[in-house]
Amino acid sequence: MVHTNEYSRVLTLKEAAVYLRVSKAHLANVINRKVPDVPRLRHARVGRRILIKAEWLDQWLEDGGQKVTTDGNV
Repeated sequence: MVHTNEYSRVLTLKEAAVYLRVSKAHLANVINRKVPDVPRLRHARVGRRILIKAEWLDQWLEDGGQKVTTDGNV
């Protein structure tokens, strides 16, 4: 039996959008870098499917709160 925890869950684009409480279209725009000043979201593509680990979403949320400039200022 393989033990899995919350951080090993792989979410579809739709599930990730529900997790983040945003629309599927907005999340797709973030992934495709169509939303200015929003950090890149780590993901994997399998054919046309976009898959995102819950761990990556949590890290993105933590990192995305502040944008650091090249001189180190927030």
